[in-house]
Amino acid sequence: MKKILILLFSPILIFSKCEKPEKTKKQSVETITSNLKDTDSIKNDSLKSKKEVSPIKITAATLLKNNYSNHKDLKLIYKNSGKKNIKAIKFEWFCKNAFDKPANGRYFYADGRFTEKVISLIKSGESRTEFWEDFSTDADKITKIRAYYIVFVDGTKWGSDDQ
Repeated sequence: MKKILILLFSPILIFSKCEKPEKTKKQSVETITSNLKDTDSIKNDSLKSKKEVSPIKITAATLLKNNYSNHKDLKLIYKNSGKKNIKAIKFEWFCKNAFDKPANGRYFYADGRFTEKVISLIKSGESRTEFWEDFSTDADKITKIRAYYIVFVDGTKWGSDDQ
């Protein structure tokens, strides 16, 4: 009879003792997570205050249907609105497909982000039109487009090449 009572009550005692330490661990994890969220917001706030205005202004960006395949082309019209002449630009744009998912790239991967370069002299105030062919298989709309890295004729640079 003693053995039966011990067998019945021992699991109850074991499980009741295991629950208490888990609660304290969860509380410590929650405080760490909230501290991380606070530092993330501080980083975002400091980045927002350091925004620089791009010397390249995007005038128009259009998706074009390709005549010889199902791939899409991009027509980009932009202007050098800065005071310096530009030697090279790196552009990036993001596209979504008809299902609001990131669009596929030329070789069925890209996660909606595409990049291209322009290496030619663009004088201050000058507008240009560029075409990039076959960049996506299912792009339906452009969600964002920007020049993220610019090299000026005098050797100075704007933006970050870490993309």
